[in-house]
Amino acid sequence: MSKTEVIDQRPLTQAAPIRTVNEDERTVEVVFTTGADVPHWMNTAEGFRQVMTRARLTEAAARLERLNAGAPVLDGHMDFQARDVIGVVESARIEEGQRGVALIRFSQAEEVEPIWQKVREGTLRNVSMGFYVHEALIQSLDVDGEMREIWELTDWEPFEISMVAIGADPGARVQGGAGKRPATVIDSRKEIGMSKNTQAPAGQQPGEGGAAPAVTQGAQGGTTATPAFDENAVRQQAARDERARVTAIRQAGTALKLDEQVIQKAIDDGTEVDTFRQSAIEAFAARGGDPVTTAPEPARATQGAGIGGPRASVTADAGDRFRQGAMLGLMARGGLDGGERNEFTGMTLAELARQSLSIANVSQAFSRRTEMIGAAFVQSAGGHSTSDFANVLADITGKAALIGWEEAEETFQAFTSTGTLTDFKPSKRVGTGVFSSLLEKTEGAEYKQGTMGDRGESITLATYGRMLKITREAIINDDLSLLTDAPRKMGRAARRTIGNLVYAVLTGNPTMSDGTALFHADHGNLAGSGGAPSVTTLGAARAAMRTQKEGDASALNIAPAHFIVPAALETLATQLMRSTFEPTANKGHATNPVAGMAEVIVDGRLDANSATAWYLAASPAMHDTIEVAYLDGVQEPFIEQKEAWSTDGAELKVRIDAGVAPLDYRSLYKNAGT
Repeated sequence: MSKTEVIDQRPLTQAAPIRTVNEDERTVEVVFTTGADVPHWMNTAEGFRQVMTRARLTEAAARLERLNAGAPVLDGHMDFQARDVIGVVESARIEEGQRGVALIRFSQAEEVEPIWQKVREGTLRNVSMGFYVHEALIQSLDVDGEMREIWELTDWEPFEISMVAIGADPGARVQGGAGKRPATVIDSRKEIGMSKNTQAPAGQQPGEGGAAPAVTQGAQGGTTATPAFDENAVRQQAARDERARVTAIRQAGTALKLDEQVIQKAIDDGTEVDTFRQSAIEAFAARGGDPVTTAPEPARATQGAGIGGPRASVTADAGDRFRQGAMLGLMARGGLDGGERNEFTGMTLAELARQSLSIANVSQAFSRRTEMIGAAFVQSAGGHSTSDFANVLADITGKAALIGWEEAEETFQAFTSTGTLTDFKPSKRVGTGVFSSLLEKTEGAEYKQGTMGDRGESITLATYGRMLKITREAIINDDLSLLTDAPRKMGRAARRTIGNLVYAVLTGNPTMSDGTALFHADHGNLAGSGGAPSVTTLGAARAAMRTQKEGDASALNIAPAHFIVPAALETLATQLMRSTFEPTANKGHATNPVAGMAEVIVDGRLDANSATAWYLAASPAMHDTIEVAYLDGVQEPFIEQKEAWSTDGAELKVRIDAGVAPLDYRSLYKNAGT
């Protein structure tokens, strides 16, 4: 007995590798399908589910008219905007009944150039096709000794080719935006498992009122309908499943010391996680722990529990996969480095909120969007203390803040050292000082004990931070800048705050542990009279640092490494450090004896205190200068979530714990200038 179904089938994708590159013509010949068995999400009489498909590779089965008429080449199946089109299909054919081959040409547009360069250099090698299914034949076939259900695609139509990061897409994502097409499915199996069908509402035709139900021609000739499905949810779940598969394979491969090429091949070939893990474990045991550089043989399926009993694998839950995918998608949409264009990129913030509720199995029957978004903020999904939606917001704001921290233009790192404190209590930095000079040992005499200097400067941590409120109104308005631009600026502000603390040490002249100000005549590090930078004043400053002593030790010979000046003195300081001849000489070409003495560091914060004062600092790698200490060594801002989320929105706190203090006056020098 056979059965024919007429269904509304969404477009599908299938990946294959690049074949050849012609740099002059900007063309690439690709194999867009090999007709291999690939799982896809299909609309069936039993509902929307994943089935194994096999494309029939004949000219009659494959409708290539669209490709040969100049179908688009897309960036990762994205079809939201014109800029997603990166090229055009020049021609397509079925070759020897074994593969579908196409010649594609890349655009010369500026935004396409990075993709083309990756193709040229061979780092981007995979393509994927988007296609419709018009007719499929369901068969039960023997595959490696196992009877499997195979959907042979006997009439299919590719309509685009995409460049993709990962080939051989076994998750078979259903791509939206291209609409639905009726497909005829012929079930040739003798026994067909039928689900209970529900009668379509009177007068409603397929395609009305949202997603169209699958229309089924039953055995008795009656027309029934299978339930509608959520296309977005299916598309997103398929992509999350694929992302989880790739992650699990990489984790297992890394733990078992597999070569990167072996791991990537398993990903490209669509290997299932359990199959890959079992094969990798067997290969690991066989080689005695040595790295694997060739693909392990596929594990044979066996019956029974086997040695060691059943195996269990742990994978990320749906909430975790949603968090990761949504964060990467929002980062790409917001233009942040490290983002990934995926199924979430085209979603608004409100749509992401609704999706988080769907994953948490929360009813979405809300009369207003504000109520729905409020529920997304407070819903505890999967036992987590905060909702998945709130976690996504925290993740992306944390990434943005870190990017801002890294890109902040600061100067204090050059002449300061970095330290670690474990609590907020005042801590002493005890300097070991200088070991006393060695004494002559006469024949038969004993060595005498030496001494080391002992001093201690206090340093204390403090917390610096700001609150960022994300309201429901901002989510409804899809204000992505609140999640990217604002935290990015807060990250810059965090590093700028540390810089403020460092330069406050120079301008504030704090009291040291000996009761004397950092820059003081008694410390020998303050010019007796102010003077603008010159060969004379810089020479005197250098001499003062070289002749510093500790206790009864001889001169420490500390060399200045950094010349720190306000913006008003930048030009003069640069001339003095780079000119072969003295720039301030009245006449002639006197040699400049201070050229290259130190690195010029300019900071505009000094101008607010004095546009004439300048400083010298020794290398922090050689001497104690100013220390910047962080709590537990964490040198970046931290995004903290408020424990109790309100329905009015969410509050995120950006903070950093740091302490700044001078460690030694001998390594620093000041001239008040004129």
